[in-house]
Amino acid sequence: MIPHGRPTFDIHDIARRAGVSPSTWRRRHHAAFAAAVRPLPGSERPIIYDAAQVDAHLAGEPLPTLPQGQHPDDLLTDAEAGAVAGLSASTIRSDAVTGTMDPGVERHGRRWWTRAAAEARAARPTEYKGRTVGAKDKAPRTRPDHRAAEVATELKRADEGQRAAVTADEIAEFYDVSVRTAERIIAKARTAASTS
Repeated sequence: MIPHGRPTFDIHDIARRAGVSPSTWRRRHHAAFAAAVRPLPGSERPIIYDAAQVDAHLAGEPLPTLPQGQHPDDLLTDAEAGAVAGLSASTIRSDAVTGTMDPGVERHGRRWWTRAAAEARAARPTEYKGRTVGAKDKAPRTRPDHRAAEVATELKRADEGQRAAVTADEIAEFYDVSVRTAERIIAKARTAASTS
């Protein structure tokens, strides 16, 4: 999370601020810096730091504290915005692309969303809200295959001796599908018949 109104630096910005190359910064200064200055919560790839804390460290001054609490203009990662909205990070990214959510802003090579946008997404009516985080419903979202019901009827007729045995070749020819697809239809029909 990037607190509202706080400038931020990644490792390249910090090296520039210190007047050295990124490789020199990593080799000579980063270990001491990382021991003194904590990255902003939730920052990964790239790891980012509060600019005021970076400047204070480089000047040898005490680090200022970060603002506490939540503000509507705090910038959140996709995972953080998803936690606020009750959705997965991938749904947040997808909604931003399709326009059902604020597109966010880009900083340090990744996209961020305001807390207000995430809260607005959580309050949106559930016409289709995406799979919620931790959802346990793994049921298929496809419609039942009408062919399986029709083949189940023919299988029942064959069991009763009213017709010859149902074969995959016959089903493949009738529905104009491959023999393997016909075998799947027969398997579905048998499963449906055994559960009904």
